[in-house]
Amino acid sequence: MSKCLICQESIAAHFGWTEFLGLGKEKLICTECDARFEKIGGALCDWCVREWKDGVCPDCKRWENTKYKGVLKYNRSVYHYNSFMKEVLALYKFRGDAVLAKLFKDELKKIYKTHFQDLLVVPIPLSEERLYERGFNQSLFLAQQLDVEIVEALTKSEAGKQSKKGRLDRMSGENHFYVALPEAIENKDIVLIDDIYTTGTTIRMASKRLKDAGAKEISSLTLVRS
Repeated sequence: MSKCLICQESIAAHFGWTEFLGLGKEKLICTECDARFEKIGGALCDWCVREWKDGVCPDCKRWENTKYKGVLKYNRSVYHYNSFMKEVLALYKFRGDAVLAKLFKDELKKIYKTHFQDLLVVPIPLSEERLYERGFNQSLFLAQQLDVEIVEALTKSEAGKQSKKGRLDRMSGENHFYVALPEAIENKDIVLIDDIYTTGTTIRMASKRLKDAGAKEISSLTLVRS
């Protein structure tokens, strides 16, 4: 009997012919924790999947009046940012429990196959300082769950934590992304992978750098929509 990766309680195993033949899928979390994740659905913004009753939300329209107009085709996310997901992301990102990325493999692959299949997969990078501090890039680990080729085409300089900045500061801040492999992204349709979409600043800044370096259309797949 294994333990839930989140709450550490024992996971009750049902043992039948599937398990006996070795065909059963390993359970990583308990039923109670699994039920607390809230999948995105219902009426959503066409571009960013924010809860919105009709068409494109005001935030996405506002982006189209900035220098980032047209850089992002659309974003798709898997889960809402409820209080439980906030706790899980803290475990994943800030306490170094990178194995939690495996929890989201199936759902990420479903969204990828529906909206992004055959696009070039590029994870959002961390700065060297942040990578040293954290020990791993959470976006790269999520991208690896797709079981496809990944190109780490972007780098990032240190810019301070986005989570500590307000909406306007994020939207008007300096772009700290740079294209490290321009030859790999030229004339390519790209899907950026990140853990969370909040204001869309990170995704759009990265998209603009890629567009300016010769990429074609750019979309994004994020685990969570805040």
